Amino acid sequence: MTQRFRPWLPALFCALLSLLALCLWAASSTDRWTPAFFAFLPMCFVFSGMATSSMYRQILDLQRELADLRGQRLP
Repeated sequence: MTQRFRPWLPALFCALLSLLALCLWAASSTDRWTPAFFAFLPMCFVFSGMATSSMYRQILDLQRELADLRGQRLP
């Protein structure tokens, strides 16, 4: 079950850090580019999590298929 959530942990951590940074930016409002950077930064990790999650699913399917094939060949 932890394998299912592992690819999404970096995105969650980045989202929390970005939210914290946006709150601090709102209190100070210094740079104009900061909100756009911190608002879209978690998307990099979301895309990475989607690719990694898909790869984990494919690996699990291949492992199940291999186990089935091995089971059929054994007497």
